[in-house]
Amino acid sequence: MKVWLNGRILEQSQASISVLDRGFLFGDGIYEVVRYFARPGASPFGAGEPLHVARLARSLRLARIEGFDAAELPRIAAELLAANGLADASLYLQVTRGAGTNRAHVPTGPLVPTVFASVTPCEPIGQVREPSAIRAITLEDLRWRLCSIKTVSLMGNILALLEADGHGAQEAILHRGGLVGEGAYSNVLCVRDGTLVTPPIEDDPPILHGVTRIDVLDAARAAGVPFEVRPLPLAELREADEIMISASRRLVSGVTHLDGEPVGPGDVGPVTRRVFTAFRDAIAAHASPAGVSA
Repeated sequence: MKVWLNGRILEQSQASISVLDRGFLFGDGIYEVVRYFARPGASPFGAGEPLHVARLARSLRLARIEGFDAAELPRIAAELLAANGLADASLYLQVTRGAGTNRAHVPTGPLVPTVFASVTPCEPIGQVREPSAIRAITLEDLRWRLCSIKTVSLMGNILALLEADGHGAQEAILHRGGLVGEGAYSNVLCVRDGTLVTPPIEDDPPILHGVTRIDVLDAARAAGVPFEVRPLPLAELREADEIMISASRRLVSGVTHLDGEPVGPGDVGPVTRRVFTAFRDAIAAHASPAGVSA
């Protein structure tokens, strides 16, 4: 598999970075993930690509990393996908502050950022038939509060996922002060009496500005599903008729069990399926020639 590293496309085995890179030493970097889908006779369609570029630019600005333009993401993606002969794939792009001359918490002088990207094959949209079913647990959110920065410093998320794995679950839904925030790798939505509810991005607890979350709300609107963006108490989540999560690579998944207890009847619910179908059809319309659904 070929990767992108600092303007060059290399075999993965040939790519290397300095041991003094601040991403390696301090987790001092940010990243972005975009899902791409094949379009016959055209370049791959990146789901929510402009929003991913905007979020990448926001992360760079908030992290005060200079020297890389987020607008380069589509070009890097196109070149890397072509080099690997892929169209249906997930792109991972990482930008660190770069490598200094020694290990120092505060860098001395301007650094050249390290830019790395890789792609992973994914199934074509025509094979994405239904939302996956997962189990989740709830955990207190002990991470830092700057969740709008999509940082590579993911130890808090990994510890939450390890805890989930120990309970036979695939996601951890995090909460602070009795309010639901986000999952360890996803945004969270639930259904109460037919209405979709998801926490706001600017309130407390802070959450990531999820691109797929926006697409899911657009899909709910297209499917005629009412939705509310408001604080979501943990107690309300536990009583939800349905729970779903959204993420760039996994799109939409239904949570069938929460903390070992079934959510509703313990299966992916009808509203989740309606929203998933509308979301999938929207992607297929963009990914197919002349906007014809796959």
